Amino acid sequence: MTDEIMHLPQSHTPAPPDPTVLTTAALQRAIGSLQNLISLQIEHESESRDAADTNLQSHVDLQKTLSDEKFEAVAREMKLVEDSRVEQKQDALASLAAALSAAKEAVKEQTTASALSINKSENATNEQLKQLTVTFTTAVEGVNRTITDLKERVGKNENVQAAVGGVGEGISATVAWILAGIGGLVAVASIVIQLSH
Repeated sequence: MTDEIMHLPQSHTPAPPDPTVLTTAALQRAIGSLQNLISLQIEHESESRDAADTNLQSHVDLQKTLSDEKFEAVAREMKLVEDSRVEQKQDALASLAAALSAAKEAVKEQTTASALSINKSENATNEQLKQLTVTFTTAVEGVNRTITDLKERVGKNENVQAAVGGVGEGISATVAWILAGIGGLVAVASIVIQLSH
């Protein structure tokens, strides 16, 4: 294109301006506009970043405050639980002490009642043994009288038997059985008397 311009005839019209100068000026204006735009963009981003930083910091501060409040609430709750646990422990210890004291008193009363009952039972047993002793003594005395009577009768019967002869053998066997029974009663009575002492 420059070749064509050079070969054109020259006229009286003013010379066209140099496109390089115009292009350079336009480029300079565009670069200046771009620099202004970039500078504004940087300022805007800096302001946005500052606002975001401020917003983020306030959000962090708010979260920290909330976390601190939650930790304080948990600490208060734990203190209440611990206070309640200590109080319940003290109540349980007091209840246990009262229960042990009551149990000790109940054992003491039970021991006293058992001792009285044992004494009463021993006294009743001793009385029964005394009554049995009297009863068996009376029975033994009766048996002894009966034996004495039987001995006297046997003695008389022996005399009669000697006189009568063989008739007395049946009576002697009966007397022997009676004496064996009486001896058994006496043995039982003596065992009971020994057990009562």
